[in-house]
Amino acid sequence: MGPIRLSFLWLFAAAAAYLDLRYRKVPNWLILCVLSGGVIISLEGGWSDLRYGLCGFVLGLLLLLPAFVLHMVGGGDVKSLAVIGLFVGPHLLWVSFLLGAAVGGMLSLVILAARYLPRTRRSSGGERRFIPQKAGAWTLPYAGILSVCAALYIHLSLLLR
Repeated sequence: MGPIRLSFLWLFAAAAAYLDLRYRKVPNWLILCVLSGGVIISLEGGWSDLRYGLCGFVLGLLLLLPAFVLHMVGGGDVKSLAVIGLFVGPHLLWVSFLLGAAVGGMLSLVILAARYLPRTRRSSGGERRFIPQKAGAWTLPYAGILSVCAALYIHLSLLLR
């Protein structure tokens, strides 16, 4: 993987992580910009490089499409993994996906624990009162996790060569 491709992947990871954390959404304009940039970068390597990237793209779609159909992940998560697949190809996508799934699973456990731990506050009379939690604030920014894990894994694997 060349430095331009790696830089593009890091930019996507940073933007996707920020937008997914802040707004819980990965906008289509970001996906389309990165997708078109990825195709242009892949074309620079020739048709075989483009074919390899498109195989990763399709694999990324197929990995999360069943979870999307079952309403377990959002559309931005599926599109983000597909774009990551375009950059890294099908072989590195598997490892990146498994790493992102493991990190996402650990963060989900932390979120569940934080959500169900009782939150209390002392009232003016000294008694403790339960504070209910909002359910919408406890979603997992999975596209950001997947993209950062993929970029980190690719970067570290290149450094350790």
